Amino acid sequence: MTEPGGPLEVTTGPVLVVDDEPAVRGLFVRALRDAGYETIEAADGVEALQILEHDPVALMLLDSTMPRLDGAGVIRAVRAREATRTLPVILVTAKGDLQDRITGLKAGADDYMAKPVALDELVARVGAGLRSHLTMRQAVERQTQDRRRLAAALHRVREDGSPEVRADAFVDDVMLALGLDHLALIGFTSDGQAHLIALKSSWPEQDRFGPIGSALEPSLAAGLRERAAGGPWMWRLGNDAEVACVPLRLQDAPVGLFFFGAVADKGDGSLSSRMGILLEAAEMAAALLGPTWAADLERLSGRVALEAIIAEGAFTPHFQPIVSLADRAVVGYEALARFADGVRPDIRFAAAERHGLGHQLELATLRAAVQVATALPDGAFLALNVSPSLVLAGEGLRSVLVGTGRDLVLEITEHARIDDYAALQAALERIDPPVKVSVDDAGSGYASLRHILALRPAFVKLDISWVRDIETDPARQALVAGLVHFAAEVGCELIGEGIETEAELRTLRQLGVPLGQGYLLGRPLPTPARIAPGVPNPEQ
Repeated sequence: MTEPGGPLEVTTGPVLVVDDEPAVRGLFVRALRDAGYETIEAADGVEALQILEHDPVALMLLDSTMPRLDGAGVIRAVRAREATRTLPVILVTAKGDLQDRITGLKAGADDYMAKPVALDELVARVGAGLRSHLTMRQAVERQTQDRRRLAAALHRVREDGSPEVRADAFVDDVMLALGLDHLALIGFTSDGQAHLIALKSSWPEQDRFGPIGSALEPSLAAGLRERAAGGPWMWRLGNDAEVACVPLRLQDAPVGLFFFGAVADKGDGSLSSRMGILLEAAEMAAALLGPTWAADLERLSGRVALEAIIAEGAFTPHFQPIVSLADRAVVGYEALARFADGVRPDIRFAAAERHGLGHQLELATLRAAVQVATALPDGAFLALNVSPSLVLAGEGLRSVLVGTGRDLVLEITEHARIDDYAALQAALERIDPPVKVSVDDAGSGYASLRHILALRPAFVKLDISWVRDIETDPARQALVAGLVHFAAEVGCELIGEGIETEAELRTLRQLGVPLGQGYLLGRPLPTPARIAPGVPNPEQ
């Protein structure tokens, strides 16, 4: 009965005993057979090589000094053949023959013993050699299997989608393919930040990096970036788990960092012994994610920043008065968003649209404006800027406007494309409370006067380009005069935007434009209660 770990568990063939002395050879064979090992005998090196040509052998016990071909010559021949290149070889030398041992080890012997040989030691050395070779072979087989599974997993990862979608698919499949318990990917951006791109883990409390897409704490990001520049490293997580930290490199520079984690006592090899396949996984990830990595991370960073602005309400509603040009009485206020970081609203809203957060940012700023607008004087209408797509989306906008308790005007910019005017008009009519419509930036946008004709708004705003220095431009005066007549025919009122001088105000009033807005009449303020309707604006 073989004990656990004995020969039947580690051998995949017989032990080849090679010695030109029959008595010595027979002694070795009996000791090994008594220990449970199968054996084959060879009288010299030439015969040993002939046996290796057609018989599988698990280990060779080889005398160093033999006729025809000595032990070193046999080892060199064995190492030169692909089929036997990794065959374990224990060299048996004369007690004082140091040079034979050196020559044999240089030729490729794995171990050596000096005659006279203690048989217990002989059996122990053979067992150790076989176990070492088995461990190596299992590691090679594991690596081959890992590589095969990794290739199959990457074949399933789609190359389209956002960086998080592709990274998440990569992490999900690689974690399963390599039998990992934890896999996270951090991306480094050009501004020095680090973002969590993907995370899959069966370990509890693995939220030290925050939610997906979030930026890491600056000191942690800087430390990881610096450490990644030096190559991969290992660290222990508690007593029973380990993590391999492997940089994701593009053009020999670290642009990200993988955290491969596994329980240390799973019996399938430590992560440090599998570092080769983990490095391959990182290289494959670079090939898959790399072509657009920098641009993807910049977009991710921008989207995360926008999500933070929305979540934290990092903006303040401002209100700019709309006045009667006849007596400068305030008739309404336009709500405008001003961002805490000073970025221009048009740039911020355009970025939100690119990142798929346009509606979220619109609704957040509208909700804040409606809440603050409760301080507006009674009798003044509230004008809110909305995109056509937000109106068509329906419920989100209606939930913001419900219960405002004052006249509402929705300003729809002429820069925005409208594909279905009937659908937009129907969506506007479904809003409760009822709203009036204003076409913003008339004369500068996408559809020219088509918005006005299709939507029949209550107000039309003349773009600032029509107003600026109008007192010196007869052509623009003629165009505005024609629009005044047009507005009277269709039943809407014109609002001159961007009025900054008394000459512009006087000319617009002479042309019959009834309403105006601009720095001359009042700047956007966060405290609209200071200006009452029907009273001249103290800011002018």
